[in-house]
Amino acid sequence: MASLTVAIITKNEAANLPRWLAAVGPVADEIVAVDSGSSDATVDLLAQAGAKVCFRQWTGYADQRNHCIDQASGDWVLFLDADEFIDDELAQALNALKNGPPPAEAAFELTYKVFFFGRFLRHGGYYPERHLRLHRRGQARWVARQVHERLEADGPVGRLAGHVHHHSYRTVGDYLARAQRYSAEAAQQMLAAGRRAGPLTVVGHAGWSFFNRYILRLGFLDGYEGYLAARLESLYTLAKYARLRELSRQGRP
Repeated sequence: MASLTVAIITKNEAANLPRWLAAVGPVADEIVAVDSGSSDATVDLLAQAGAKVCFRQWTGYADQRNHCIDQASGDWVLFLDADEFIDDELAQALNALKNGPPPAEAAFELTYKVFFFGRFLRHGGYYPERHLRLHRRGQARWVARQVHERLEADGPVGRLAGHVHHHSYRTVGDYLARAQRYSAEAAQQMLAAGRRAGPLTVVGHAGWSFFNRYILRLGFLDGYEGYLAARLESLYTLAKYARLRELSRQGRP
């Protein structure tokens, strides 16, 4: 029987952890957490659940995640954020993986259901959303990027049944706060890659973002939340490219 480590990086996630721990408890042989300075009950909740908790100053998403992987002892490592919860079907698939013959795959993609302000978004390009999150220990590493780091596997990749429920944003304020940070980081990343943005680029990308998600990808079928998701996504896109334009014009009249 193979063993499974569930890995997480945390900072002030006490509100999410009770549900998160209840979801992973039936499948996890080990829980490993890297905490970057929580001031709430995060560390206490993890310790009460028997998790191995490491304290580490924040050094970036990919670096923190890779450090977390390095603490794992399971045959397989499942990486989840605190606002990501596995459903019963995925839990069954994980237990079947542990108890069955060793598969040929080195890693597995998981299918996500995105919940926006509490509503599951079926349209707008949000479903199905798939991410590589499960891998054999030692056969995958996180690749550093300023925004949305990614996991890369050394070997064939499969896909498991079931879903991860991702409750990413609960309020408009939560979205705007993260968009403020992510748009600045994304603009820096694009500038470093040699990209530039003129006025038409800024306006065009923002307009296309809304039209693509709300009209072409049928986001309007998700009601108010579908409209809000498309509109806020276009606002984030506007901020990202406007900031890229600002950065590319620095030092110019």
